[in-house]
Amino acid sequence: MLTRIYALCFETKAELEDYLKRRELAEAFDHKKLGRELDLYHIDETIGKGLPLWLPNGAAIRHAIETFAKEKEFQYGYSQVSTPVITRGELYERSGHLKSYKDSMFPPMVVVSDDEGSKEDYYLRPMNCPHHHKVFASRPHSYRDLPLRLSEYGNTFRYEQSGELSGLIRVRAMCMNDAHIYCTEDQLEEEFQSLLKMYYEFYDTFRLGKNYSIRLSIRDKEKDKFEGDDAMWSKAEKALKKALDDSGLDYYLGAGEAAFYGPKIDFQFKNLMGREETVSTIQVDFLVPKKFGLEYKDEKGQEKTPVCIHRAPLSTHERFLSFLIEYYGGAFPTWCAPVQVAIVPVMEQVHDYARSLREELHHHMIRVIWDDSPHSFSKKIRTHTVRKVPNTLIIGEKELNDQTVTVRRYGEKEQRTLPKGEFIQGLLEEISARRMDREPMGSIV
Repeated sequence: MLTRIYALCFETKAELEDYLKRRELAEAFDHKKLGRELDLYHIDETIGKGLPLWLPNGAAIRHAIETFAKEKEFQYGYSQVSTPVITRGELYERSGHLKSYKDSMFPPMVVVSDDEGSKEDYYLRPMNCPHHHKVFASRPHSYRDLPLRLSEYGNTFRYEQSGELSGLIRVRAMCMNDAHIYCTEDQLEEEFQSLLKMYYEFYDTFRLGKNYSIRLSIRDKEKDKFEGDDAMWSKAEKALKKALDDSGLDYYLGAGEAAFYGPKIDFQFKNLMGREETVSTIQVDFLVPKKFGLEYKDEKGQEKTPVCIHRAPLSTHERFLSFLIEYYGGAFPTWCAPVQVAIVPVMEQVHDYARSLREELHHHMIRVIWDDSPHSFSKKIRTHTVRKVPNTLIIGEKELNDQTVTVRRYGEKEQRTLPKGEFIQGLLEEISARRMDREPMGSIV
C-alpha cells in the first residue's frame, strides 16, 4: 500500500519558523472563519455560490470604507456617476468584451423588444467601463473639460467557475471601486502621479505599509488575445513604464497579464501566507475610446480622441475586505469597525445613565450597543472582546456619580476613566481622522 506524503523544505530554521508563524496566523485569521464568527457575510446555497449576503456588521464596514473612498475621490476632483447593471449586448460587442470576455460573463437574458417579436440579448455587466464611456459621450467636450474623472462604486457580475470560488476572494457578484479618467496624452504623466499619490494615501490610512510589489502587466507573444496594433501597445506600455521610472519605483514585468485593451500597473499585496493578490490597478486605454467614437475639441477646434485611464485603488469590496479581515485579524480600527462602542452596565441602577449614553453616542452617528443581557459582568466583557469591539465602556456607580466612563480598548490591558464629554470628543476626532488605534496583526509578519 502506497501513502502519498507532502513535505515543505526550507533553507534555514528562520524561514521555517516564519512559515509556521504565518500558517498559524492564517488559520486563526482566515476571512471565511472570521466572516462567520463576526457575522460579516453569509453565502446561501439557495441564492447561489459566489453571491455573498452582507450582514449588518459587514455592510457597516463596507459603508465606512466606501464613504472614505468617495471623500478622497471628491478631494481629487472626481465626479460620481451611477449606471445600470444590465445592458444590451450591442454595448459589449462594441467594447470588445463579448469577444474577449464572454466566457467570464453570465449568459444573456433574451428579451422580446417589440410587438413584431424581435429579440435582443441583455447582459449583466462584468465591468463598468463601457457605461462610463457612454456617460462621456452623452455631452460634447472640449480640452477645457479634461481631465474628466468619473467614479462609481458599481455592482458587477462575473460567472467565475465553481471550483475557483473562494470566500470573498473570488465571487460572482461584486461591488467595484471603479473610475475612469478621460484626458489628453499630454496629461497622462500628471494623472499617473496624482493616482500614485492617492493610492499611497489609501495605503497609509489602512496602515498597509510596504507589503506590496508593483507589476507592469504587458502583452505576451500570444498577441491574438489582445486587441489593437503594435504601435498602440508600444505607446501605452512606454507611458506606464515612464510613469513608474519617473517615480523611482521598483517593478517587475508580468508578460500576458495585461487587459485585452491595454497594459496596466498592478499593486500585488501579500496575504498572511505570502500569496500575492491584486488589490489596486491602473490601466491605460488608447483602444476603446476610439471604438466608442469618444471625442473632444482641442485648442484649434479639431476633434481628438481622449485617452482613458481605468483605475481601482481598493479593488472590489469583496476582495479588499477579504484582505483586510485577515490583515487586521478581524479587529478593525474604530472608524470602520461594525460596532464602535459597547456599553456594559455593572448594575441595574446605572441603566438609565447607560441608556442615555447610548442615545448620545447614537446621535453622533457612532455605532453603539449596550449590553443589558442577564449574563455575568466577566462574560459580557469576554463576549465583546471575542467580538473584537474596539471600545468597551464599563459603567458602574462611580461612573454614574461622576458622569464618567471607564474605557477598555481592544488589545490593551490598562483601562482609563474619562469624563463622558472628553471620551466622546476624542472618539469623534479619532473617527473623523480615521486614525488607527493599534497595529494590524498582519503587519507583524
